Amino acid sequence: MKKTAFTLAEVLITLGIIGIVAAMTIPTLIQKNFEKQTVTKLRETQSILAQTLRMAEEEYGDPTGWGIKNDEASAIKIANYLKPFFKIATDCGTKDTKYACVTKNSYKQLSGTNHGEYAVSRSDCYKIALLNGSSIWWRGPYSDEIPDKMITFWIDVNGKTQPNVYGKDLFVFVYEKNSIRPLGAPDSDSPWKTHCTLKSTGWGCAYLLLQNQNMNYLHNK
Repeated sequence: MKKTAFTLAEVLITLGIIGIVAAMTIPTLIQKNFEKQTVTKLRETQSILAQTLRMAEEEYGDPTGWGIKNDEASAIKIANYLKPFFKIATDCGTKDTKYACVTKNSYKQLSGTNHGEYAVSRSDCYKIALLNGSSIWWRGPYSDEIPDKMITFWIDVNGKTQPNVYGKDLFVFVYEKNSIRPLGAPDSDSPWKTHCTLKSTGWGCAYLLLQNQNMNYLHNK
């Protein structure tokens, strides 16, 4: 009986086609998995932060009565009220000189513009890394002109690991009007329509991500 088999040329062609298909599909699958994990981690860390603030309020009263300002002493005061209720892996304080909680490189806006070594360089920001792998840092109110915006929180869902970009793994929340709110709400100072596009800062993406439970804004041209 005559046996048939693939020629070497046919095998090589088949392997080449498989390689091309893999090269086209694997990056997409990796990106989709990254986005799914980011949504899950941000929801989890937001819940941790909200619960922590609630317990701190029960213990120390409303933050409006904490006497906090926009300075290093206030960032430390906030930390003293919140830390007992966090599950902290690393406490980096206001000066993370060893880069244990934040990246030593520049954070970037969603447009690709460098935002600078914000978390590291500012001593009025207190930094911690949580056991779930996220990093959080905060500061007091920006100015007396916005008295309701008591505390600003940054959540980097994968800690100091890249990409370190607003709207990709870095998101902003504010404590105002007696609740923790994702930046990007239509009535915020960084609404998502102007601050969550590929040509924008990305500061308003927390609201859009949590509203839609996806990161489709990364694919809208």
